[in-house]
Amino acid sequence: MESPFPSGFVLENSWKPVFCSISNFTNQEQRYNYLNYKMIYFLGDSTVRQWFTYLVQTFKGLKTFDLHRAGVYTLMVAVDQKRNINLQWKKHSHPIVASRIYMVKDDAYVHEQIDRLAGGSNYVIVICLGLHFRPFPVQLFIRRVILVQKSLIHLFLRSPNTKVIIKTENTSNDDLNSERFSDFHGYIHNLILKDVFRYLPVAVVDAWDMTVAHNTHNVHPPEHIVKSQIDLLLTYIC
Repeated sequence: MESPFPSGFVLENSWKPVFCSISNFTNQEQRYNYLNYKMIYFLGDSTVRQWFTYLVQTFKGLKTFDLHRAGVYTLMVAVDQKRNINLQWKKHSHPIVASRIYMVKDDAYVHEQIDRLAGGSNYVIVICLGLHFRPFPVQLFIRRVILVQKSLIHLFLRSPNTKVIIKTENTSNDDLNSERFSDFHGYIHNLILKDVFRYLPVAVVDAWDMTVAHNTHNVHPPEHIVKSQIDLLLTYIC
């Protein structure tokens, strides 16, 4: 379906999409049921790492592992053995704009990571690209997104029942080197994402509209905004 504009509105600090109804996840056990036997792969930047962290903090059965990595986080894993839930977050490869060192020994581009996954009805793949590409020519971002598109086409050929969710960028800090990291570049990235993935059976969490509607300029928004994003993610999964 075409992505509506705007895609929703905020009421009482909760996101209300105009094209579907978000499930009411007031029952914690119900939220667990939707994740039972799921392997969820978060591929991208620190904004989907924030999703990973939120789920680990919210779902008490999930336990993380110390992977003994130096510098900036590059890989995180959590498991709930009782319910057979497996979460993994892995950062996308270059470009990464960071102020600290990070491990590159097992670095991989998102399309390479997708090619390594078998896929299937228990697989959920969440992808987010954007913020770290803002200081660079837009052609680089376009090429990278097209490579991800091709990998998803191959994934759906071998495992058509795999669920894929595309998360768009959050709005970012106004004072963060506005010429290079401006939301102008982020908005262009969102248009590119929606155009490239338009004809694939993927779901979109429009984090751009959600953060605009909440009037936040924090690239890592507050918890109530992350909760709205996660509720939409869980709605797509179930």
